[in-house]
Amino acid sequence: MYEALKSAHSGLRWVALILILWAIYNAFTSKEFNKREKLVNLFSMVILHLQLIMGLILYFISPKVKFFEGWMKDAVYRFYGMEHLAGMLIAVVLITIGYSKSKRAKTAAEKFKPIKMFYLIGLIIILASIPWPFRANLGGAWF
Repeated sequence: MYEALKSAHSGLRWVALILILWAIYNAFTSKEFNKREKLVNLFSMVILHLQLIMGLILYFISPKVKFFEGWMKDAVYRFYGMEHLAGMLIAVVLITIGYSKSKRAKTAAEKFKPIKMFYLIGLIIILASIPWPFRANLGGAWF
């Protein structure tokens, strides 16, 4: 179960990143807030929440998350036990706030403003919190 969930969590990140980028692109380029923009914003938030649920399950069953004396000195245990979790939680909260503010706004410009701000900040935090393969010894993979 662990390997299947880890693979799903890792592969689904690409869907989440593409949808967030699409939502940000729409916010900067679209003039009208249509159903398409609304759905892209919604699906990007929903995928992130699904990622969060899978990540929380992995958090409790992963061999990369262990708490012992001195775990903060070990880069892998610190990253997965604290940095990855904190970064992703903050990003999900920011994107959820951006979606909620956008939903309550009246005009298209007011709807796109929180998407631009909150989704972009959330994306930056997500990119910084992913265990990319090029990050030293974190054991991350492209898929």
